[in-house]
Amino acid sequence: MSITAARMRESVRGTTGGGSDWRGGRYIRGMAEITRLAPSATKPVVRVHLDGSFWATLPVGLVADELLRVGEDLTDARRASLEQRSQTEQAFAYAVRSLDFRMASRAKMGERLTRKGYAPSVITQTLERCDALGILNDDALARGRARRLMEEGQAPYSARQRLRKQGFAPEVVEAVLDEAYANFDAEAVARRLLESRPSTTKTRQRAYAFLARRGFGPDVIGRVTAELAPAATKTAAARGALDVAALEKQVRRRYPTAGSDAGAGRRAYAYCVRHGATSPEAQQLLQRLRGA
Repeated sequence: MSITAARMRESVRGTTGGGSDWRGGRYIRGMAEITRLAPSATKPVVRVHLDGSFWATLPVGLVADELLRVGEDLTDARRASLEQRSQTEQAFAYAVRSLDFRMASRAKMGERLTRKGYAPSVITQTLERCDALGILNDDALARGRARRLMEEGQAPYSARQRLRKQGFAPEVVEAVLDEAYANFDAEAVARRLLESRPSTTKTRQRAYAFLARRGFGPDVIGRVTAELAPAATKTAAARGALDVAALEKQVRRRYPTAGSDAGAGRRAYAYCVRHGATSPEAQQLLQRLRGA
């Protein structure tokens, strides 16, 4: 090629920003030459340079499948195809990593890919590929989560809300709940939960709120909390037998500055409550300490 032709080629490329080639003394639009393939030392990707400038980062597998090599010419159509396939491969790799970290429903995975900025067509292809490989299985995932929620003591209402929030279709949710909660005894489970959490049975209001947060209905909660009356009476009797003088002596020894220091006073108050004093009894004790 003569010096004049070479200068003309560079001039035309400069005005078009690359993406063209010179063949046999004539200028061919839509062509670009691969001038460098630079594999990454830390990731399975290759940086591709066209006409001396960086163009794109492609997965190693894609470069191998397409048999890309230095000196090869790429048309506009092929570059667009490579970019599309690259996006699809990257989206699929992200989906696999994401599912390896935390399984998700098909809808939730679509939301994750959308937040990463992938195009709708790429997301559709990625989800279809995951479906074909069996790594997205809403039925199996929802069934396992419904069983775990039942074992944790969540009532059907709470489990239904949680599963729907996780992106499972309503018909899938209803099917797995019918299976997981077939032998669910709401009252027995509610009693077991209260027995395992003694702090929730100090008052009926606290027990009611605890069970309501787990999705139990008002009728079940009413019957179960009605059984707390004997325990409340027993607690009141135990409080009546509290040795206030002994407790005050212990507080004076542990918190000698409780009467003058606000921080020590709060700690002394908590100590009294932990050892069976009611809130008014603890406050009266602190008042005596302040007056001493």
